Amino acid sequence: GLYCNQACSHCHVESSPKRSEMMDRKTSERCLTILKNSPSIHTLDITGGAPELNSEFRYLVTEARKIPHVKEIIDRCNLTVLTEPGQEDLAEFL
Repeated sequence: GLYCNQACSHCHVESSPKRSEMMDRKTSERCLTILKNSPSIHTLDITGGAPELNSEFRYLVTEARKIPHVKEIIDRCNLTVLTEPGQEDLAEFL
């Protein structure tokens, strides 16, 4: 998705609090299916916006951790998201 808690002039995808595009469950399920069926992929690299603010983020990460060949999950976090309401446990989750 492109929603973000910041609006940085240097953002290459033009994310901001004004953007509303979000990954839905259907898309996250499709990503997980592709990942499960691609044993050569060892890293899931998640970016956004602020991907942590997407309602599917924790589901995607939790399910990806269950895939044996996925050895690394990268979250491209802007760190200010850690101060957002509802994200108090994010650092521990990651």
